[in-house]
Amino acid sequence: MHLYFFLVVIVSLSCGSLPQGDVDPVAAGLATAAMVTAWVILSHVAARTVALYVRDEKLQPLAGAEWLEKQLAAFRWIGLAVTVLCLAGFGLARSTDEIPFVADSMFLQAILLMLPGIAITAGTWSAEHRYGVLLSYTGAGIGNHVRSVWQSFRGGMAWLVAPVLLLLGLSDLIALLPISTTAANVTTVITIVSFVLLGLPWMIRHLFKTGPLDPAAATWVNQLMFSAGARRTRAVRWNTAGTTFNAMIAGFVPPLRTLLLSDRLVDELPRPQIAMVVLHEAAHLRRRHVPMRMLAVLPAWGAGALISRIAGEQSWSLAAGSVVGILLTMLILRIVAYRTEFDADVQACRMAAAISQGQSPVEDVPATYDEAADALAAALMRVTFDHPANRKPTWLHPGVMERIDWMKSQSETAPTTSALSDRDPITSAGRTSEGPIIHSINAASRHANPHSNGSLIDPV
Repeated sequence: MHLYFFLVVIVSLSCGSLPQGDVDPVAAGLATAAMVTAWVILSHVAARTVALYVRDEKLQPLAGAEWLEKQLAAFRWIGLAVTVLCLAGFGLARSTDEIPFVADSMFLQAILLMLPGIAITAGTWSAEHRYGVLLSYTGAGIGNHVRSVWQSFRGGMAWLVAPVLLLLGLSDLIALLPISTTAANVTTVITIVSFVLLGLPWMIRHLFKTGPLDPAAATWVNQLMFSAGARRTRAVRWNTAGTTFNAMIAGFVPPLRTLLLSDRLVDELPRPQIAMVVLHEAAHLRRRHVPMRMLAVLPAWGAGALISRIAGEQSWSLAAGSVVGILLTMLILRIVAYRTEFDADVQACRMAAAISQGQSPVEDVPATYDEAADALAAALMRVTFDHPANRKPTWLHPGVMERIDWMKSQSETAPTTSALSDRDPITSAGRTSEGPIIHSINAASRHANPHSNGSLIDPV
């Protein structure tokens, strides 16, 4: 999960806990629209300025792309503060009770609260596309522009926004049923659990463009997942138009569980490295890492609820509880995310050795822990080759070199035969993709020299 997307959604929704006030919703809406528009214009000015520098050969294309991506990343993060200014400062979030229909619908309130943050983010995606048009990396036209922004939203923030809106919409419908409050609460809980187990995997599979793997690859991946103890997991090709190195398992219930392997990962990595990526996802699955992360944040929101309860009838009680909940969630997720990522790497290497030494070995799987660690390290370096910034640690993901060092440090003590003793389902996701601007440059380079695609040395 990208921390920025998480914060845009959770901070925006949390602003709904601000005390309602005597705020003119029309004035708040106009001020918000003006601020968001100004921020989008600034993003486009930055894109145009850098594009002109590159066009006039004052900057190399790759340097220009990296420069713009850093600027737009700054615009996004500062835009998070702008979002809070719009919702809290201008009073948009505090005026929802004054807006007809919105006051009675959590679904409509969520749309209103998330709209400024989503619009600011979409504005930076629009600026990226415009940069590509100015330098002839991509085609012009309104249709292509809208499609580019939509694809960025669909491949990133949508998988978080869409489930939230769907669940709130269902809650609104349940509230309209002629049943008691207790029955409505029970129905809501059952609906949420059912959606997480059954509906969310289906939604993710359809939000992302997927298609079948070629038969030979599908058979091999299925054998690998079966040997790793992740049975009845459907493997599909995740079509990203060659923009993303990524893998993800969606789903808790085995018949509905899906392993998504991005097109670029399948097309450019050698099989031993693909095997390690698949086993890394299988390790997340078998070690119950995602349920662990989900349960780990419950104390954070419990603490937030306690703060709100202690504050009592104070107008700021819910807002204070939300702030505490968000801060503790970020802290706990960082700790748990780092530990589970390191654990998945080590377990993947152990599983590879166990599979190779088992009664039914799968071809193209590293035979020992050390070979598996080398293959996974090479995969991590390769998928970040075009965008070295992704090798650095983030709040929710350890750096590549930290992961490699940890894997290597476990070599002498890592058992090779006990890694396949459990069976359990969860969801997980690998998170490495190159920036869209740099991808455009690389795509242009590959078009000019088709033999260069995939020819980079896999570093170890």
